[in-house]
Amino acid sequence: MNLHNPQSIDPVCLTKLDTSMANHQQTYRNITYHFCSGHCQERFSEAPVFFSAPRRIDERHPIPTHHRLRVASVPEAIREVAGIRLSEVRGVNSVLIGDGYADIDYDLRLVSLNQLETAMKDAGLPLKGWLHGLSRSLWSFVEHNELENLASQPSPCCSRPPIRVR
Repeated sequence: MNLHNPQSIDPVCLTKLDTSMANHQQTYRNITYHFCSGHCQERFSEAPVFFSAPRRIDERHPIPTHHRLRVASVPEAIREVAGIRLSEVRGVNSVLIGDGYADIDYDLRLVSLNQLETAMKDAGLPLKGWLHGLSRSLWSFVEHNELENLASQPSPCCSRPPIRVR
């Protein structure tokens, strides 16, 4: 007796999954996607157009992103714990937390600024007030637009110069 377990690929982190064992799934445009974790499912939910776009898997390269976030002054012990917890988030490449700031390098394909903000709050590292919040909102908007632009397939006319009419 040959049991066939359907395989799937997590569209965010490209992990091969057994669909019968996948605990996280989401349907988008009548297609069910399976995820290896809640983190990947949440990332997919933020930009489903990007992760469901028809692209070859080998064309998926990291999207390096860097932000300096302003944080409230907290004791060094809290900064150390927050740095460790942030560095464990999938997609985070490096974290440097000083007094009043957090420099974070990450892969936009795997983690968003919104997910990083949530992880920082969970780690006890409060972010600065409304003016910096406005900047973070703009950065999140730009990240979302960048992913949607990458998802769109360029039309053949974009690579040619316009036709001259005499």
